[in-house]
Amino acid sequence: MVYVPVILNSDNRSLRGMAPIKLCNWYVEPISQDNTKQAAAVLLPTPGLVSKLDLGATIQGIWQEDGVRGGLMFAVAGSKLYSVSSAWAATEIGNLDAGEAEFVGIRDVLFVAVNTRLWRWNGSALTEVTDVDLPDVGTMIAINQRLLLNSDDDDTLTWSNTLDGTAFEALAFTTAEQSPDPIRRLMKLSGQAIAFGSTGIEILRAVPSTSLPFQNVTNQAIEETKGILGKYAAAKSGDKCFFIGGDMQCWAIYGMSVTPLTPNFELKEQLTRMSEANRMATRTWAYRDGPHDYFVVRPVGHPAHVYDGATKLWHTRESYGLGYWAPKYHTNAYGYDVVALEGGSEIYTLERNVYSDDGEPVVRTATLRFNSMGREAIGSLCLDAATFDLPASGQGSAPQLMISFSTDARAVPGNNRNTLIVDMPPVGNYWKPTIWGLGQMTPSEGMMAHVSVSDPLGVAIHGAWINEGQVS
Repeated sequence: MVYVPVILNSDNRSLRGMAPIKLCNWYVEPISQDNTKQAAAVLLPTPGLVSKLDLGATIQGIWQEDGVRGGLMFAVAGSKLYSVSSAWAATEIGNLDAGEAEFVGIRDVLFVAVNTRLWRWNGSALTEVTDVDLPDVGTMIAINQRLLLNSDDDDTLTWSNTLDGTAFEALAFTTAEQSPDPIRRLMKLSGQAIAFGSTGIEILRAVPSTSLPFQNVTNQAIEETKGILGKYAAAKSGDKCFFIGGDMQCWAIYGMSVTPLTPNFELKEQLTRMSEANRMATRTWAYRDGPHDYFVVRPVGHPAHVYDGATKLWHTRESYGLGYWAPKYHTNAYGYDVVALEGGSEIYTLERNVYSDDGEPVVRTATLRFNSMGREAIGSLCLDAATFDLPASGQGSAPQLMISFSTDARAVPGNNRNTLIVDMPPVGNYWKPTIWGLGQMTPSEGMMAHVSVSDPLGVAIHGAWINEGQVS
């Protein structure tokens, strides 16, 4: 009997192993190879959602930044601005417009932009900024104690006075120096400003000048990405920025380097087939969980595609019965990754040891290819998996797993004679759901398996044992 571990490389078919071809609501966790099975990775369930509070109106943005109003979290719901405490209690601050919100802080002062208008909250009063030289606000950042902003699809950058985001001078603006294309997104990264345009990208830094306080770092534009896909197509995690280029490929900026992510052909095809409006509405966000930097891409009407910077692999996430993943807005607050759902009024935390979405099932599916190194007949296959965090009663207390197989990896496993529904064991136990008499495995193609779990519990898949024999 041969042990076939989960492997990270899904492209090399000469490497014996169980390669994850398509994962939905699972991710790949690298593990030390200093173990008895010589496995390099394990499949684990993605985090679930825990509801924390309901703001009673559709949420249009959430945000937190250390040092701004004591590290409070803020949310725009309906046409109201709220602060949210670490005890998940909301306090209404005041009224503004209803619409997608942009947030930024200068020291202890919060600025919120909605529908091209700008508001300031200093802890006691929420007031609109009405300086005659303030343009319509599309995106904005705080850098060098100033607001730096632009209007949607305009190539002009405007900045405020130092330490005063309410005051703008008539000549306090410039246009992109190297790539005078419309700017779709501003982002602050490692103390520098990144201006993502429709055809190019410029990296700006603050300089000691009163007339032109921001200058291009490299005196050139980055053009290989063809700019950025849309206003919401860039996200930051620590000192890295992930984004979707105008070429509909995914990229990362680290320091001064722009590098492509592992190609995701399914995502590119989805974006290509979309209407221009839906393409521009594609939203991204990013978060860090231990060694993993996750880049979340939410194409309209499709499951989210999630890139894992630790493994350089993609997986998808999907909410039950929706056809897409519901978390739309994200921030990090009070030690949690906090999200709000598309069209929803509740605030949730994303938690690793939770296996449902606030009580709703999470259907986890994995399509796995067993690479072949010879012409083999498969007598039986035993999945190597373990359960943990089983509920004491109710759904998940007597969980099941479905497995289906195809001995030709070009075919998608379906409900045929090679389908098995197995009862999972008590918590912490390994078990070997076994299918018998699978037949001959094509040398060049290998074998494909499809695994599905919908019960709210932890399941770790390490690999499989194959009982094989040579065929003359």
